[in-house]
Amino acid sequence: MRVVAFVACLAILGAALRPETSLAQERLARAPAVAATPTAPAMTANLEPTPIPPTFYSFSQLGDHLHAIRWELAIIGAAIVTVGIKDWDWGNTSGFQTIEEGWFSKNTRHGGMDKIGHSFSTYVIADLLTDRIRANASNPAGAPITAALLAFGIMGLVETVDGFTGRHRFSREDIVANGVGALFSIVRNSVPGLSEKLDWRIMYTPASFERPGITGENGILPPYERQRYIMALKGSGFETLKDTPLRYVELHAGFDARGFEEKERELGYPIERSFYVGVGLNLNEVLFGTGPNPNFARYKDTLPGWAARKTLEYVQVPYTSVYAKSRFSTVHRVGTTFQD
Repeated sequence: MRVVAFVACLAILGAALRPETSLAQERLARAPAVAATPTAPAMTANLEPTPIPPTFYSFSQLGDHLHAIRWELAIIGAAIVTVGIKDWDWGNTSGFQTIEEGWFSKNTRHGGMDKIGHSFSTYVIADLLTDRIRANASNPAGAPITAALLAFGIMGLVETVDGFTGRHRFSREDIVANGVGALFSIVRNSVPGLSEKLDWRIMYTPASFERPGITGENGILPPYERQRYIMALKGSGFETLKDTPLRYVELHAGFDARGFEEKERELGYPIERSFYVGVGLNLNEVLFGTGPNPNFARYKDTLPGWAARKTLEYVQVPYTSVYAKSRFSTVHRVGTTFQD
């Protein structure tokens, strides 16, 4: 598949472009230190100075970054192809087609949930790659830029493949939405302290949150009628609140759109778009924070701990928050037409 080939080429490119200065840095970092003593002046004089890494970003870093995340890229490519075949009708190819989908209006296919989904997916890929570059690259400076470019490229290729399926087609609006997610990742991972304060999450809403008859499809990803997107402002990210009980508290703002999907239309449900504000429990702080209560803080830097923490940054667990709902738009159906 095209996506697998693309990420495989990125990994190979990383191996080919990996800069020699990065390799030299690794060798020097791993070599035992030589004490500067009067008996070994020649040895200290022959040591080459450690190259000074660039403070912002340069093309020479790209190869090092790609090499550092070659396995992560392979996993992402395989995961996307699996979802594409199962959920997005990949494999049923046709001629390349485009579509003007619009944004959030009542006449769009999904009320904007698909656009938020594209932004969120790009953000998650970029954020994960940023973490892995910082953990594994010999020079991680500029990691958010590399990760955002890669995520935007991967999701752009996904959209291109969609163009060859008669079901979805290529959407310019989706490309713009991908760019928004990539930029959000750069900002969140570049502004000091912002990632500790702000999370962007998806909630797979349980059936008890939804209208009767609305259930999940037989896909890997949750259907749009069972999604809600949430921004969470975390008390634990603020110095003045870190030593108070408010470190466990989050302020939430969310959005969802209902009534756009086929099952909802069959049941005659109106189109509704809603904002939510609420208060939530910071599960990451409860499970991995350094407060007085016993938890799993000592495991936070292990691979399972990292995976759990990242999951809780992206997924809002149901029943861990309370919301006040403001339905800003309701459109009732009359036959196949709309009535405000």
